[in-house]
Amino acid sequence: MQRVLPETDLEKQMMCMGAVFIEENHVLDDLYDIIGSDLQDGKELTADAKEQVLKEMDEYFFRLDLNWGSEIRGDCIEILRDFWGVADKTTALKTLEDIRQQGHRTKFNVLKNTIPKGGLDKVSLEKFKQIFTFDFGDQQEMALQDDEYALLATWMQKTDRFVGECGVLGWDIGRLVHLTRLSYIAGYISDDEAWAEILKMAPIAAGKFKDWREFALSFIIGRTFWAGEEDPEVKKVCERLLGHPASPWLFYSLV
Repeated sequence: MQRVLPETDLEKQMMCMGAVFIEENHVLDDLYDIIGSDLQDGKELTADAKEQVLKEMDEYFFRLDLNWGSEIRGDCIEILRDFWGVADKTTALKTLEDIRQQGHRTKFNVLKNTIPKGGLDKVSLEKFKQIFTFDFGDQQEMALQDDEYALLATWMQKTDRFVGECGVLGWDIGRLVHLTRLSYIAGYISDDEAWAEILKMAPIAAGKFKDWREFALSFIIGRTFWAGEEDPEVKKVCERLLGHPASPWLFYSLV
């Protein structure tokens, strides 16, 4: 029998870090329709009520099969192929390992460290450009101008006030949880392998964020760095998770 739900607190904490990809589908309001009567302001949950709330939360946010399973297998295979370059077990496991070892956070940190405190001069700008483009394929032509690189560098410097040393680790953790789910649904890895892959990220995540707000900012900044532009919807998703009474972030602590 396959295990699609987490069993330990650590597994649940890790799945919480993939919650942004779930709430993109606006499930919090649906969950609240089920458990809302137990979440009235100022009302302390009884042990039985809390157990039921968490059980429903598991079904909405923590299932490996996203509550769809084989119905979306074809879609997951297509997404993995087109957006992740994943086509089988070997490439799935390699991509997961790449995220654990480096992810987007490594390039983000290296780029930030090339920026002088006083801003980019000609030499540091050229170095910044070389690092930014070094792992792009030949088919990917960068159309950025020097002033656009300078704006990117300035933006990256300003992120320190929001995330500090954790950088865009939150984005990488969320990506890993989501990729693990997609790979499981696609049939590339088993349930045991999926939980093992997720738990391998736990020591890297442990103690890196002071609260869920810092995690959310790390995720948003990482998403912006990856996409090259801000996505207001991602910010709204994180805001919902930070404040919605049915959010798992209000019930589970960080690793």
